Amino acid sequence: MTQGPARIRLAMFVAVLVAVPGVAQTVLPKIDVTAPKWEERHGGYLISSNFQVDPHMSAVVYPAEPFQKDDILSVRLTQIKDDEYFVLQECITPDCTQAQILRVWTARGALGITAHQQDRVWIPHEGKFFMWMQRFPMSGFRSGTFTGYEAFSPPLVLNPTGTPEQFHATDVKAAQERGPVRVVSSDHDGSSFVLRFEGGTAVLIQRMHAVE
Repeated sequence: MTQGPARIRLAMFVAVLVAVPGVAQTVLPKIDVTAPKWEERHGGYLISSNFQVDPHMSAVVYPAEPFQKDDILSVRLTQIKDDEYFVLQECITPDCTQAQILRVWTARGALGITAHQQDRVWIPHEGKFFMWMQRFPMSGFRSGTFTGYEAFSPPLVLNPTGTPEQFHATDVKAAQERGPVRVVSSDHDGSSFVLRFEGGTAVLIQRMHAVE
């Protein structure tokens, strides 16, 4: 039986996660090359743009060094469209065949979040966290984004919740089969990591780590 695009992406994603080391470091014979850091200190935090786009799956973004408990992820979006959803997800099984979504941002803010600082997420524990963007085009329907999502799903899968009219105007399965939106460029702008996606949306992310 021929595998569908979504199943193939999942297999690639799991293989990449298994291969990625715990720290962003390349070890060569008698040479130890460590990834450069882009960071600043402010308000008791070390603020860093030390992220990277996966070289094999150009839609997936990781922290170059694993998040630690109580780290803060800061996310700012510009020019995001009504049909775009920026996702923070975490592996919850050792082989990462299942994952949990911690936050989804849209043009209207973070879904299901009423906190004042919707652009920040406190990391609850160490783990494999990654970010990506999904697009759910809606035809002839202008009542806004989906209003929620299922917390648990395979990696790189966003199952939205909303009104019957929204699902009638959107082919969710087809959008999921197309997969996440590709990152066309990334750059370190001081302590911000700037992502630009197909379609023009830009996302600025920072990692904030408390310093003693």
